[in-house]
Amino acid sequence: MQVKKRMKKILSIVLTMALLTGVGLTGCSQPEEKDAGGKKSEVTIGIAWPSLGTQAWSAMADYLRWYVEDWNEQKDMQIKLIETTAGDDAAAQETQIRDLLNQDVDVVISGAIDTTAIWSSITETHDAGKKFMSFCRRLTPGGPEADSTVGPDTYDTAYVSVDAAIKKMAEDGIAAEDIQVIRVQGDLKDQNAMRYGEGCEAAVKDNGAKIVADIESNWSVETVMNKLAPTLQANEKANLIFTPNEDLMLGVQSVLEGQGQWLKSGEEGHIYLAAAGGCEIGLEMIQSGYLDATGYEDLKAVSENAVENAVKLALDEEPGDYFVKSEAITQENIESLLSENYFWVYDYVEKTEK
Repeated sequence: MQVKKRMKKILSIVLTMALLTGVGLTGCSQPEEKDAGGKKSEVTIGIAWPSLGTQAWSAMADYLRWYVEDWNEQKDMQIKLIETTAGDDAAAQETQIRDLLNQDVDVVISGAIDTTAIWSSITETHDAGKKFMSFCRRLTPGGPEADSTVGPDTYDTAYVSVDAAIKKMAEDGIAAEDIQVIRVQGDLKDQNAMRYGEGCEAAVKDNGAKIVADIESNWSVETVMNKLAPTLQANEKANLIFTPNEDLMLGVQSVLEGQGQWLKSGEEGHIYLAAAGGCEIGLEMIQSGYLDATGYEDLKAVSENAVENAVKLALDEEPGDYFVKSEAITQENIESLLSENYFWVYDYVEKTEK
């Protein structure tokens, strides 16, 4: 597969928001099905996706569906899915969760757009006698809690990436006190975005470097493009940029190319770059020599564990939380990992392009 073909496909995914609404295997409330022993023979899971406009979210949705298909082929107890997506609109997500409850789902899985506003939906879910799982988003503390939370450990993802990039800078002879970081934040209403930022900050502090500027992007590539140039102008000695996902690195690339600063590692004037995710954009940037590190998140494992925990919740078990740890991917270790077929993303691309 050619790099240009892959990048073209990814850019299309990043810039196009999925308009899926109310797609499911059932459309109305059904009596609870039980086997001869009185146990549930079917569970219904309602999923309120925030959006499916990035490779990461699209992949997690597909891996979850594929896991359910395999489950239904192999096990007696069947799983039905009802899915919605809110286009990153928190008010729409609240309405969609209410609609899922009206369809008598056993469990609501939601990637919260606003990790505080979602409190009302959790309360409504519990009032309906149903269970709530927070997917890939830790909730803001102080409100009603999810019955289970499943996702990557975003603090760890940011930490290992930034730590690896700073250590590379040290190896290249840059003193810790001379490392100046621009930290791009996601959406500060998103607790996971906050934890990416906290992980970055901790790695910077532990290595004796400093953050000189913050950019709140609201997960928008265009916002990064608009804000980064003046931030660089105001911080001329900044030499490391962190983004909490690799899609946002496209905005960084655009700005640096425009300023003649999009340079490979080892080239004079190279600005070091660290990201998070381990999606195709990031892996391509590492292989081509521009991105110094990313934090790899096993999103296939996240989706599969979400299904497992949701079934347990539907059966009134208490599965607890599941957070997957991350690994730093760098220009030094990526080739050996590629030879081991380590990355979910290439498996995903192969499956979806057949």
